[in-house]
Amino acid sequence: MNQKSLLIIVSVILVLPMVAYIYQFGIGFWQSPSEWSYLGGYIGGIYTPILALLTLTVLCVQIYLQVLQHRQHMVSLQEKELSDYLNQLNMELDKKIEDDLTLRQILLNVLNDKNVDDISSMNLSLIFSLNQNHHKLYSMWCGVRACLKDIENHSKIKHYESSHYSVQKNKIIAYMSPQVCSSLDKFNYAMHLALQQITGSGIDDSAMQYEFWKDKAQP
Repeated sequence: MNQKSLLIIVSVILVLPMVAYIYQFGIGFWQSPSEWSYLGGYIGGIYTPILALLTLTVLCVQIYLQVLQHRQHMVSLQEKELSDYLNQLNMELDKKIEDDLTLRQILLNVLNDKNVDDISSMNLSLIFSLNQNHHKLYSMWCGVRACLKDIENHSKIKHYESSHYSVQKNKIIAYMSPQVCSSLDKFNYAMHLALQQITGSGIDDSAMQYEFWKDKAQP
């Protein structure tokens, strides 16, 4: 509903009671105070609930706009953090570490063709050692996943749905490549397994919900 239509509706609501009164009792300057009191009582009885309802409507609209503004602000913050994480992660992945191979190439060679069973049976000390030397892999990818999850939560609020989540997810895939994203998910999973072996604790189920490695039975 545009502003002009809303103004017309409000004007009709405010004018209609007076039109009804004039139609019923006429218009003029009455001499009897009781006749003026009747008009005052009528106006008070009619317009008080109308104005209360209009005030409530305005407050509801303001709350709605504030919710949208807050959500947009939070999503913008997460999108900025996400971009920072991706930039730092790409810089780390492009580092050459051995035989002129970049960290990105090693990550793909080690994990790209692995499924969940392969990772569970592999020597996880290699993964842990890789993270010790390049800790940004795990921490930055955890940051990427956290930002994306927060954007998803804000994008899927009932009656406030938006496309921010799908746009940012596609941005990550385009920026990093599907293979690298999947390998980073697998690296994250392998790190959880390695930490489980060290600490003896279980893996949080929420950590298993990977965005880019959907079918963990497949490479």
